[in-house]
Amino acid sequence: MKSLLFVIVGALLGWGITGFFTNGFETDYLFILVIGIVVGYSIGRRKEKKGFTESL
Repeated sequence: MKSLLFVIVGALLGWGITGFFTNGFETDYLFILVIGIVVGYSIGRRKEKKGFTESL
């Protein structure tokens, strides 16, 4: 969970830095990125738990 938080904070920081230099703070791409990260993380956690129970 800690790594997910760091990835989201990194994405926000990267968005802020590039938005500052390009004067384009478009939130659509940032929103899609954060949603994709959260969904990917939850699917990965689900498969990790499923694989763990199958190995027992």
